Amino acid sequence: MDKWKLLVARETVLLERYIRVEGYRDMLGAPSKVKVGNLLVINQDGITSQYVYLPETAKRLDLVWAEYQQGYLKKFFPLWSGELEELKKSTKAVLANGTAKNFSIFIKWYKLARSIVFYTNNLNKLFESKKLKKETLAIGEWHEKAEVESSAAWDALMPFFEKLGRKHKTSPAELMFYLPKEFFKFLQEGKKVGEKILQERKKHYVLWLQNGRMKFYLGKQARQVEMEQVPPEKIAPVKEIKGMVACRGKATGKVRVVNTKAQMERMQAGEILVSIMTTPRLLAATKKASAIITDEGGITCHAAIISREFKIPCIIGTKNASKILKDGDFVEVDADSGIVKIL
Repeated sequence: MDKWKLLVARETVLLERYIRVEGYRDMLGAPSKVKVGNLLVINQDGITSQYVYLPETAKRLDLVWAEYQQGYLKKFFPLWSGELEELKKSTKAVLANGTAKNFSIFIKWYKLARSIVFYTNNLNKLFESKKLKKETLAIGEWHEKAEVESSAAWDALMPFFEKLGRKHKTSPAELMFYLPKEFFKFLQEGKKVGEKILQERKKHYVLWLQNGRMKFYLGKQARQVEMEQVPPEKIAPVKEIKGMVACRGKATGKVRVVNTKAQMERMQAGEILVSIMTTPRLLAATKKASAIITDEGGITCHAAIISREFKIPCIIGTKNASKILKDGDFVEVDADSGIVKIL
């Protein structure tokens, strides 16, 4: 996998993920020269893995660093505050009157909020690499704020989707797998997408932002693109997993893999939470954990912040813990040394 690098993997519905990718493509608009021309998103049973294009990444990071050195953050911080405030207002407007116009305005601010998440993620990586701890923590707060508020805004729209579904006798869960153009057609005319197509999308799709153009694949085409761009990795059996320490401490217990809301509901108090990466939407499971292990993350990721807040031993950035460990596995977490032992 020399062209693509996994940036993030999350439980995300198609409608939301498509809009997010459009936001990353457009980024902060005129105030910034940073743009994203290439991204690859692969959905497998509701978990979307988002990959960044390595040949483009270095150039983007150079631009982000140049803007930081030129003092752009002094302009960005008030701009970001205003955008997040507008997102809240637009959410309320959609809930009060779910017109196509109001939803379009919501999308505008939602995209900008997600661009903050992407931009701060890039800046955070630069700060960490240059060991600028104070700056890393400060920008990490902005990253978490934009992540939490954008996710909360989308989740708050569920009554809007439910009302729309009742009106046209359609499940809100099905609406979540419409493409944006299809959704607006449904919102304005009640035109539905076939159930067979929606079921196929829920199971597997590939969304490819290629040189600024959005391409969407299903079925054989999706499988072919996935195999050509990110062929599956072979995971060798191991007895130990290593990562970075986010919060010190030790714990021993049974593994519970949590990447979706459905998996979160099975989480029991005292279990070891294993996740690709925790998110604000998985907070209820995180609070129950006696220890946390993630594939992704740096010192300001969601798992790191929450673990320090609740003093839960936490190891992040293992790369493959969620692929190696299964529900019911018994493990010893040593978050003083960053080692997980499979017992």
